[in-house]
Amino acid sequence: MKRFVPPLFSMFVAAAAHAAEWVEVPAWKRHFAARGIAGTFVLFEPCENRWRVLDPDRARRGFLPASTFEIAHALIGLETGALADEHEIFRWDGTPKPVDAWERDHTLDSGMRESVVWMFQEVARRVGKARMREWVGLLEYGNRDIAGGIDRFWVQGSLRISAVEQVEFLRRLEEGRLPVGPRARRLVREALVVERTKDHVLRARTGTVRRSEGGVGWWVGWVERRGRPVAYFAMNATPVAGPSREARIALSREILREAGVLPRP
Repeated sequence: MKRFVPPLFSMFVAAAAHAAEWVEVPAWKRHFAARGIAGTFVLFEPCENRWRVLDPDRARRGFLPASTFEIAHALIGLETGALADEHEIFRWDGTPKPVDAWERDHTLDSGMRESVVWMFQEVARRVGKARMREWVGLLEYGNRDIAGGIDRFWVQGSLRISAVEQVEFLRRLEEGRLPVGPRARRLVREALVVERTKDHVLRARTGTVRRSEGGVGWWVGWVERRGRPVAYFAMNATPVAGPSREARIALSREILREAGVLPRP
């Protein structure tokens, strides 16, 4: 493993009394190579104040966030009233959708779990361009550029976010440092739960952009033990024409187990 300080963060390192440790982990590349894809994996462990990263250059490169933006999207919807609460039902209009799971009514939890794009497009239209631009700026999300259409800027527009920025955004959410109320934070945190055991809670979101250029697959989230976050992570990979979403999640779980964040099976 090689230790390094990324140039983009040098100003923070200089200012911080206890700068975080950065460690490059090239060994993680084998998990991507085994599946014929390229990617990055970023892991931040708050208790150790340590970053572990595969491919730091890619980790700082911006990509379309796809459905990982639903984390910010849900917060914005709840804060603006465009999304009432976890019980509001979004009615399927009966038209065929590209994913079978989208062809039914959805709520916040199921909409996030199934990455229901049409539901979040409706939320975005309710929020409107002016308020969306304002809130993306307030949340300091990625490059903050919502050009490309109010109901598609996160899947084919100009919005970009890096793996490092994904982790920083999740940290601010979990630590209560985003400008949102406790209700919105609580509802979104609960909607992100994908695994809960007696030993840990895993909160995460996938995201996929399928296109010949600019396509990317994401999995971002964090792991808690005893009610406290022990690691935040973000992976992205290309091309998405390769392994499925489930395979990319399996890859990430392998790294999280290897890093000692998740228990080995």
